[in-house]
Amino acid sequence: MMHTLGDIAKIINANLIGDESIKIDSISPLTSAKSDQLTYVVGQKYKSDLETTQAGVVILSQDLAKDCPTNALVVDDVYLAFAKITHSFKKEVTPFSGVHSSAQTNQAIIAENCAIGKNVVIGSNATIGPNTVIEDNVTIGENAYLHPNVTILQGCSMGDNVVISPGAVIGAEGFGNARDNQNQWHGIAHLGNVVIGNNVTIGANTTIDRGTLEDTQIHDGVRLDNLIHIAHNVVIGQDTAIAANTGIAGSTTLGKRCMIGGMVGIVGHLNICDDVIVNAKSTVDKDIKTPGMYTGIMPLMPHKQWQNVGLWLVKLDKIIKYLNIKLKNLKD
Repeated sequence: MMHTLGDIAKIINANLIGDESIKIDSISPLTSAKSDQLTYVVGQKYKSDLETTQAGVVILSQDLAKDCPTNALVVDDVYLAFAKITHSFKKEVTPFSGVHSSAQTNQAIIAENCAIGKNVVIGSNATIGPNTVIEDNVTIGENAYLHPNVTILQGCSMGDNVVISPGAVIGAEGFGNARDNQNQWHGIAHLGNVVIGNNVTIGANTTIDRGTLEDTQIHDGVRLDNLIHIAHNVVIGQDTAIAANTGIAGSTTLGKRCMIGGMVGIVGHLNICDDVIVNAKSTVDKDIKTPGMYTGIMPLMPHKQWQNVGLWLVKLDKIIKYLNIKLKNLKD
């Protein structure tokens, strides 16, 4: 979906520094963008990445314009401009029913009332349950078993021996929004996909959102229980198992062989190393760099009070040792 820099500048109300006739066909992260792609940069901490970018154009603020080695789109609010332009690169799927003539089903068992879109590839010995929707350009490996009412949205892929339980949704839009100066929200069109490896099982009504620009990844051997939510750009490492009602926020990476208990909340942009166990109802709000078992359960309270309680709990052992020394000195 091509757009000239002149057209893009008008859509996001930007000051273009460069050639308005240059054509852009997609959006990519700052460090991997190519000459026919658009990217964006927010903040001075990414200045070094900006200086070496290969992108065709960068959305940025005025203070970074002098450091940009390529065409620039200068705006007041970079993230808002990015949110708006993503919709111009979103591929829309036309509603459909039945099996499209371009789909390669390889004699899969396909139940009634399924919708299978353009250029779908389904491996041999697959079973597709009733009322399942598989949108355009999806790839499904051999021996897959999709139970009734599964939805696989455009461009997603999965390997061999994948089992998906009823009601699961793979590749829905991620929860990304930018707020303007009137405090109104503008949704971000998510342009990445979901990539699922081999021998993965996904429970009933579990949702896995597509990536913003890059893909959400579920590696080989992962086990996902019912009612799990995995947000955009999350990476789940090989042979990790996650219990029901857990939510993982965007751009978090879980290592290999992790075990995550039920109702765990994991905040975004974290890195959790291999071989970590997180007990049920815990909240993970920082990186975990050492394998082991972790628990973090706190009652609901005002945030300021919660911060103070957490601070004192961490110091509790030292406080007890100090008080024991004082008590011993008093007895002596």
